[in-house]
Amino acid sequence: MKPRICVPLAAENPSDLPVLIRRAEEAEADLIEIRLDYLSTNPSDAAKILGDLIREASVPMIATNRLYEQGGHRPQDENSRIQILIQAAEAGFEYVDVELTVAEINPVVEKIKSYGAKPIVSFHDFERTPSLQDMEKIVRSEIDAKAEICKLVTTAHSIEDNLKCLLLVRKMSRSAKIVCFAMGWKGLISRTLSPIFGGYFTFASLTADVKTAPGQLSIYELKLLYEKLGVYE
Repeated sequence: MKPRICVPLAAENPSDLPVLIRRAEEAEADLIEIRLDYLSTNPSDAAKILGDLIREASVPMIATNRLYEQGGHRPQDENSRIQILIQAAEAGFEYVDVELTVAEINPVVEKIKSYGAKPIVSFHDFERTPSLQDMEKIVRSEIDAKAEICKLVTTAHSIEDNLKCLLLVRKMSRSAKIVCFAMGWKGLISRTLSPIFGGYFTFASLTADVKTAPGQLSIYELKLLYEKLGVYE
């Protein structure tokens, strides 16, 4: 299976995003993630901005308004943050990412689904890569929360941390759509190989100098690596 690559886009000014979306599509991104936590916006302005962004894209779009404690760009009022995610679902984003740690996550997920969007339930560990058993428990909690895609991103301190992520993907991808890899340069193995082991997609930056997480390759670098591995014809 050809690995899917998602390109995250981050900009403070909404007017900068259409150009970035076109560049991501020209680079043949399979999905595009809009990092709404970078935008200078509020719920009253969000509906129009989100609707305009959807009309710019021809590939599936993910709306992410990352919780600050889970790696978001800035602290936000929680009610406003969730409201913007729901507005993204209403605007037509195919996927909406919501953290497993959100209070009363089930009603939020149901609201997202009611507008036809597919919920990605995510969890990030910026300190370590938990044991394989603990990682499996996290993914099962995401499944229980009615995730369309389960996302678990950890932090690598060793080669073995990559193996844990890849083993988890291999096992859990049989029963769920899963995105799992380790951040940091020591996590490059799992970030690259995760889709080959059954991960639903992985992430790459638009260019080498614009990254939204530690250890990201650019989409050009990742595609080149896949070609060398014989994944791409």
